[in-house]
Amino acid sequence: MNIVFDIGNVLLSFRPREYLMDLFGDSEMVDLYHKMVFGSSLWLDLDRGVTDEAEVILRLSACHPEHTLEIKQVFANWYSLLRPIEITVNLLYELKAKGHRLYALSNFHREAFDHVREQYQWLRLFDGMVISYEINSLKPEPKIYQTLIHRYGINPHQSVFIDDITMNLTAAEEFGFKTIKCTSPEALARDLSQLLAETTDI
Repeated sequence: MNIVFDIGNVLLSFRPREYLMDLFGDSEMVDLYHKMVFGSSLWLDLDRGVTDEAEVILRLSACHPEHTLEIKQVFANWYSLLRPIEITVNLLYELKAKGHRLYALSNFHREAFDHVREQYQWLRLFDGMVISYEINSLKPEPKIYQTLIHRYGINPHQSVFIDDITMNLTAAEEFGFKTIKCTSPEALARDLSQLLAETTDI
C-alpha cells in the first residue's frame, strides 16, 4: 500500500505560537508576530518556492519598519520549532519494515526543508517526495497531488494520505485517496492500523 504523509504536525511539530511565546513571553506580541510572519502571504510564498527568507525579512521589514528587530529575531532560530514527533517517526520504520511504500507530500520552503533533510535520517525512508517549493504549488491545489501521482506512478485508490488539515484531505479525496486526519500521534497510529487491517485488497 502507498502511504503518503504530510510532514508539518504529522512527522515534525510545527507550533509557531509556542515558539513565539518562548521568544517574547507576551501573548499580545505572540498574536502580532504570528499574524505578521507566519500568517502572512509572504510565508506562503516561501512554501511556494517563489522567494527566500532573506527577501521575506527585507519585505516584512519594509512594511513594518518599527518591527524590524523582532522580525529578524523570529527568523533567527525558527527551525528549532521543527521537532520530530517520535511516535509517528517510529511508525515510519514499522511501515517500511512491513513493505509499505512511503511518500511525503508537504508544504515546505527550500531553506527549512534543506535543514530538516540534513538533520533527520529518517526522511530517507521515503520512496519519494513532492515538496511544495520544488513545483511552485501548495496543497490543496490540484497540481501538487497530480505531481505525486504522475511522478511515482501512484494509484490513489491504492493509497492513503495523512494530513492535519481538512481541506488538504478533501482535495486528496477528489483524486481517490483514502485519507486520515492526524489529530494526535496516538490517534493516527490507531486509525492507520485499523485502515490497513480493513483494506485487505490493496
